[in-house]
Amino acid sequence: MLSDVGSKTTVQNISKIFCGNHDAVADLAMMIDSRRMPHAFILEGADGLGKSTFARIIARGAMCTCAEPLSGECPHCRKLRDNIHPDLIYIQGSGKLGAISIDSVREMRINCQIAPNEADKRVFVLEDCDNMLSAAQNAFLKIFEESPPHIVFVMTCRSAMNLLTTIRSRGRIITLHPVKTEEGAEFICRTRPDVDPDTAADACAKSGGNIGEALRFLGGGDDELNNRAENVTLGIIRAMCGGSELELAAKCAAIGRDRELAGAVCARLCEQLRCCVVTAAGACDTLDSPSPEIMRLGATVSADTLIKYIDEINILSDWLKININMPLFNTRLAIILQRR
Repeated sequence: MLSDVGSKTTVQNISKIFCGNHDAVADLAMMIDSRRMPHAFILEGADGLGKSTFARIIARGAMCTCAEPLSGECPHCRKLRDNIHPDLIYIQGSGKLGAISIDSVREMRINCQIAPNEADKRVFVLEDCDNMLSAAQNAFLKIFEESPPHIVFVMTCRSAMNLLTTIRSRGRIITLHPVKTEEGAEFICRTRPDVDPDTAADACAKSGGNIGEALRFLGGGDDELNNRAENVTLGIIRAMCGGSELELAAKCAAIGRDRELAGAVCARLCEQLRCCVVTAAGACDTLDSPSPEIMRLGATVSADTLIKYIDEINILSDWLKININMPLFNTRLAIILQRR
């Protein structure tokens, strides 16, 4: 029964943001409720089945301090929901194969020795490990076998069989499956009120129960991305108003390795800076309820400097199209905004 593996409340909290796969959800709920999280997970399944979402839920489970697990009340849940938690680190591939390199693994091994910034755990998510070369996997195995107690690893892949046997044997393998049409349609309608039940059911049927594919069929659904971009942009603007260079760098680093989010932040940041230009020019009365941050930035930074910010951010945004290294992108953004 459900109560034997995970509390009903925790299962419900997970199911609010993840569809189907009831056995996997119940097992994870048990781990979260018991506060006994394995040091490593391997999430396998086709693209679109929610591996990235499930990885974020694992991270929340490892860090959550809510009285009711995953209720979203604690600061860790809120920061993870907004993708700004400093203890969640993504490791992504690069190059033609999109493979995680041995250099990335070596850097991660060094970072694993660093204590968590805010939570009790640091979670490293290694994405799309199918093309990870044997040399990189062997380098990873050195920290994977005897990781510090404050570390949780989550590897995502289409098939765990693409990983070395020594890695598969040391990680908790969770296989994600397509969902039933009715279940998927209900989930889509709950998370996308703009979609009617028949349209949602049709999209689920065409995708074979793959929620990600169904959402791509439907299009739209950018509310979550817009909210994340808004939160990150607000943090950057606030840091520009009076925070230290370190704080500004941290707010820019909150973009992480999400290229789509980076593009949305660039667009939103340019919009906000244009409002600052208007304020700097003494025409704030033409703006519709400018925020205190806009007023302050416009009063302390010259219009010429603000325009240079916008020009350089637009150039930086174009770099996203040529596969710029994301840590370099975040660092470059911080450097641009530190200039006065």
